[in-house]
Amino acid sequence: MSLKFFKILFFFSFLFLLQNCGYQPLLTEKNQKFTINSFDISGDKKLGQMLANRFMKIENAPNVLMCEIELEKKRNESNRSRSGKVLEYELEVVLDFKAVSASSGNQILKKRYSKKISYKASTLYSDTLGREKKIADDLIKSIANEIITDLNIVYKLK
Repeated sequence: MSLKFFKILFFFSFLFLLQNCGYQPLLTEKNQKFTINSFDISGDKKLGQMLANRFMKIENAPNVLMCEIELEKKRNESNRSRSGKVLEYELEVVLDFKAVSASSGNQILKKRYSKKISYKASTLYSDTLGREKKIADDLIKSIANEIITDLNIVYKLK
């Protein structure tokens, strides 16, 4: 009984101290010092547009960027049964990203992002395609967050 009480007391004390210490995360949209004006997408245009939609335009941002995206999606069979039926797929998204300053033309960031995940095949092919679409969306979301973090770090260091 008393151990549970001390755990609860410690938890609320920690929250109280954290709230009053003035902690604010640095890499948030409020502190973002850039906006992306245009995207040049090559490769898988559908996934490229999904990635571009993840970036919000920030009014009066001091740094305006133009981005080039080359995106490739690969689906491979990673596991088969003895009869030849596909049991598991592997989806890989490879993205070459390049950000250039719109005002000076200087290259700000050039990086290759790659994410890979395996998923099981469903008995219905339409379910497998739906699962693949959801996984591709999650991979794009993860890559977009990495890009935003990398660009925030570039502008924090300048």
